[in-house]
Amino acid sequence: MNTLRVVRASAAAFAPAAVMQVRAASKAAAVKKVSAGKKVATKKVSAKKPAAKKVVAAKKVQAKKAVKKTAVKKVVAKKVAKKAAKKTAAVKKAAAKRVKAAKAAKTAAKKAKAAKKQAAVAKRADAKKARAAKKAAAKKAKAAKVAKKAAAKKAKIAKKQAAVAKKAEAKKAKAAKKKAAVLKKKAAAAKKAAAKKAKLAKLKAKKAASPAKKRALAAKKAKAAAQKKAALARKRAAAKKNKLAAQKKAATLRKKAALAKRKAAVQAKKAKLAAKRKAVADKKKAIKAAGASNPYSLFVAKTTKGTKGKMSLKDVAAKWKNVSSAEKAQYAAEAKKNNAERQKVKASYKKAPTKYALYVKQNFAAAYAAAARTTSDRRQAFTVATKALSAKYKSSQ
Repeated sequence: MNTLRVVRASAAAFAPAAVMQVRAASKAAAVKKVSAGKKVATKKVSAKKPAAKKVVAAKKVQAKKAVKKTAVKKVVAKKVAKKAAKKTAAVKKAAAKRVKAAKAAKTAAKKAKAAKKQAAVAKRADAKKARAAKKAAAKKAKAAKVAKKAAAKKAKIAKKQAAVAKKAEAKKAKAAKKKAAVLKKKAAAAKKAAAKKAKLAKLKAKKAASPAKKRALAAKKAKAAAQKKAALARKRAAAKKNKLAAQKKAATLRKKAALAKRKAAVQAKKAKLAAKRKAVADKKKAIKAAGASNPYSLFVAKTTKGTKGKMSLKDVAAKWKNVSSAEKAQYAAEAKKNNAERQKVKASYKKAPTKYALYVKQNFAAAYAAAARTTSDRRQAFTVATKALSAKYKSSQ
């Protein structure tokens, strides 16, 4: 460069005045072109700045919305946890009540044993107690049904809540997608405008711009495009993460609802079984309290009472042989009374017959006789009669 300057200086010294004027004019034109190129570059940078600011503002808004969403989700989760705690407390209270009821049943059994030693008046009282126990068991069964219905309702509510949450999250995801699309369109429009400006600037600065400047501009554009691509990728990743989190939350809510439903069903089954077993035990106790229905078994019970297993059955049989016929008649009368009492207890525990059962009882004989005329096979006649009766009953209703 120094040698060139020296050469030019020496040439200028020896060149005529006209040549010097031409060279000065060419230098002024070159300076004007360079200043025009700089102005175009500054215009491009100023056009890109507002678009970048818009993108940053949109990102901030999205971040704030995401923080709000997470806060709301935490509040909802806390409420669900509180509801679950209340449910567990209610279940524990019900269990304590059942334990108390079991203790009360044990005390009632002890009273029944003491009442066996008393006379016929005590027996009637035991029968009344047995009826009361039956009513209590029926009430418990009803309560268990009510509890089952309540649990089913709660499970439905939980399911609906999960569905509502899922819909809300889907709506939010759609809104986020729409916003992203709008931002994308704006960025594309800004890009197009910048591209147009760049094209015009290129046409103006093509003659003046050097190859090095062209490369620098291309590098700048490539960098800006890469930055935009990276920003878009980050946005998509964030949207994907939010969607996955919402799906996981909905799945956990569904699982909790299913578990609550299963627990309620298991508890209802247990309550039903306990009520059934208690009713059977009460029935057996009531039948036992009525006394023996056989003269010999009544004699055995009376003779072995208070011996604590010291007297054998052979000794009891030998004593029974020595009992007079008058005493046997007394035992037989007492056994007959006990049997009548037993039948009363059994009848009190029997379920009332249905309308269809009464209808079959009234009309089965005639229907079977009519079917027997058509075939000699008894089984076939029975099936024909039952089918005819069910058809008639359905048509009459």
